[in-house]
Amino acid sequence: MIACQPQQNSGGPNAKIPLHTSYKQIESLPPLLTLDELLNTDDFQMGIKQSVVNDDRASLRDWQQQLLAVAKEVRLSERDLARISGEQGLVFIEFEAKKQLFHDEFIERFMNFDSIDDLIQKYPYLSGVHQRALSLINARDIAIQRAAKSLSEAGLQGDDYTQEARAQWKAYMINSGKLEELKN
Repeated sequence: MIACQPQQNSGGPNAKIPLHTSYKQIESLPPLLTLDELLNTDDFQMGIKQSVVNDDRASLRDWQQQLLAVAKEVRLSERDLARISGEQGLVFIEFEAKKQLFHDEFIERFMNFDSIDDLIQKYPYLSGVHQRALSLINARDIAIQRAAKSLSEAGLQGDDYTQEARAQWKAYMINSGKLEELKN
C-alpha cells in the first residue's frame, strides 16, 4: 500500500521526485519466467492439447494470444517472443501440443507394456521424441529381463518370471516417483 501512495518531498510541492528504477532498468532485468515454464503450465498445456485434439485453430490462436500477453508481462526476450508470434509461432505451439499429446499417450503405453508403433505413425514428424521413447522402452525391457533372470536364479515359485519382474518394475516406477518424473 505504501508503494502506491505519493511520496512526500521536503523540496516543496513542485519538486520532482527522482525515480529509483527507470524503464530501461526494468527492461534490462532478466525474465521472471522462461518460455519453457510458460509452455509447461498446466492450464496452457491442457488448452493447447484440447485445441489440437478438436482441430480448433481459433482456440489455438486464442491460447497463443494469451501466451504472448503473459510472455510480455514476464519480460521474455525478443527472441522468445518471436518464436511464439505470428503464424510460425502458431505452428510452434501446435507442435508443442502434439509433442505433449504423444508424451501423454506414450507414458500410458510404456507403463502397460503396450506397443507404440501406431503412436509413431500418428505423429511421424516427432522423430527425436520417437528415439527417446524407444530408448526408454529398450532400457525398461533390459531391466525387466535382468530382473526375470534374477528371480529365476533365486528360485522364485511360479513359472512366469517376466510377469513378476514387470509387476515389480511397475510398482517401483510408481512408488519411487520415477513415473512422475517421466510425466514431467
